[in-house]
Amino acid sequence: MSINRVIIVHGFGAGVDDHWFPWLADAVDAERIALPESRDPREDQWTSTLVSAFGDVDENTTIVAHSLGCVASIRALSATLSPDGRLGRFVAVAPFARTLQPVGEPDLDAFIESGLPAFLSGIDVASVGRQIIDRHVLRSDDDPVVDAAASDEFADLLATTSLVVPGAGHFLANDGVTRLDEVVRLLR
Repeated sequence: MSINRVIIVHGFGAGVDDHWFPWLADAVDAERIALPESRDPREDQWTSTLVSAFGDVDENTTIVAHSLGCVASIRALSATLSPDGRLGRFVAVAPFARTLQPVGEPDLDAFIESGLPAFLSGIDVASVGRQIIDRHVLRSDDDPVVDAAASDEFADLLATTSLVVPGAGHFLANDGVTRLDEVVRLLR
């Protein structure tokens, strides 16, 4: 599969220069999309930003998304892809498509309660997944934010399996994850 364009989508509380995103952007010459108000995300703002940034995606495009960026990307793809359109590859890192349990971080817990339902409302991961040629899910065995079952459910909806990265937490720099070789291997 020939991939000409790689796009990185961050998640809650992050920016384009956080965690493993700069490393991956350098490793595979990827675009990074800055989403507004990442500590207080709004579904409408994130979706419109992603729809604009994605533009015309096709079978030569790869999207690599993290956490909330996964469901936000699926929402944007559902608005972007024509009924017969195809995306080349989607790599979802610590994804979920259902509500999460509070984790003890005030900003994140407030978002889970009041903001997350808008991101999940009407989401159809399976339908969008059928328009993606190559689908991958990465999860950790010790993620304190997104439990393994939530990521595995996301993988099931995409009709794929989860690749488990031992000890990676939520794939944050605080978890020691500043590079993600597994993604590069999937892209090559």
